Amino acid sequence: MEIRLQNAFYIINEIECNPGITNTEIAQKRGLSVPTISNIMNILKGSDIVMTTGTGESSGGRRPVQLSLNPEYQYSIGVSIARHTVYVLLIDFEGHIHEKEKHYIQFVENEEYWRQIDSLIKGMQERAPIPCGVGLALPGFVDYEQKVISDTYTLGVPEVSLESIYRILGEHVAIGDSCRLAAMAQVFANTNVEDNFFILLSRRVSGILIHDRSFFSLKVSSLDIGSMIIEPDKKKLTYESSGSLLGLCSASTIIEILKKNFPISSYEELFEEIDKGSLVYEKLWDSYLHHLAIAIYNIYAIFKVDIVIGGEMAKYIEPYTEKLNDFISALSPESGQTIRIHCSIYGDYDDAYGAALETRSLCLHKMLPELFKNSVAAVPARKKDVKRKSVKK
Repeated sequence: MEIRLQNAFYIINEIECNPGITNTEIAQKRGLSVPTISNIMNILKGSDIVMTTGTGESSGGRRPVQLSLNPEYQYSIGVSIARHTVYVLLIDFEGHIHEKEKHYIQFVENEEYWRQIDSLIKGMQERAPIPCGVGLALPGFVDYEQKVISDTYTLGVPEVSLESIYRILGEHVAIGDSCRLAAMAQVFANTNVEDNFFILLSRRVSGILIHDRSFFSLKVSSLDIGSMIIEPDKKKLTYESSGSLLGLCSASTIIEILKKNFPISSYEELFEEIDKGSLVYEKLWDSYLHHLAIAIYNIYAIFKVDIVIGGEMAKYIEPYTEKLNDFISALSPESGQTIRIHCSIYGDYDDAYGAALETRSLCLHKMLPELFKNSVAAVPARKKDVKRKSVKK
């Protein structure tokens, strides 16, 4: 049973990555017989998890059946909690976004705040064609034993009680670390990217080394790269020191500088001024990219993998990846090595999307064992003396 379940998750994962794949192609990749794959596939198709979408080219026999996930099998809601903002989205089983919303709500650790979140979730559930699971992303480290989410300093509090969340939203809600969930969204979105280091650049700065691309078994934890020293002249570093990656490259870094020293106060206004040719604002943005280049160079020196940037800053950095690479190359011109940099397509909704994927994954892990158990029970027991009786006849 355990092996069949492992193969079932592998099959779902393969179809996820390669819509239109056939039983034969999956069998070749997995190193299993076609009948073994077909047996599992029949159960998945019979439960409407997988559906046929057409036929492939024939190599002489019957045309192979092409497979995909059934988008209507399940819907999932993802919610991301930030200090001043709440992101909510709805995805189908194939991962297509059907609805997404951004609400400006100040975080406060009390029941009234979670009742507002509950209201947003229920509003999204009303628009879903079928009942759906809910995933919640928060910027901190989830400790289920102590029933707290610690290091939630970007929310303005040191920790958040899991019990207070469950009391309002219910214990069925899947709660996770925003960085890990954002990385899960990255794994889902970029099937062509293998090993990579994911950097979440929001008010919180975290990182994750991704080396297992399975959508249903990404169980890594985020790394605190925010305290990495970027300015080498800093002899002593406090956690939110101006010389750290958090202090120099979080989503609030330039906003705070703008509010303190300039008549503008948003990234949109910043880039409008840069487009107009303002050298002052261009220098400010170049400084940000230079500090980020040092961090990426250090991370690459350790892990030697592609770098993926997600979170609030991804959409702003993406048009400047070439300039960012120039800054990185200047740090070690003799190496001649180019570090491949990608930006997540979900940006602000990275962790909300990952939270929706998380609850989808948990639902499958809960449902599939029962599904396969029932399929075994439905097969009539074989009679040991069938062959002997037939010989006598």
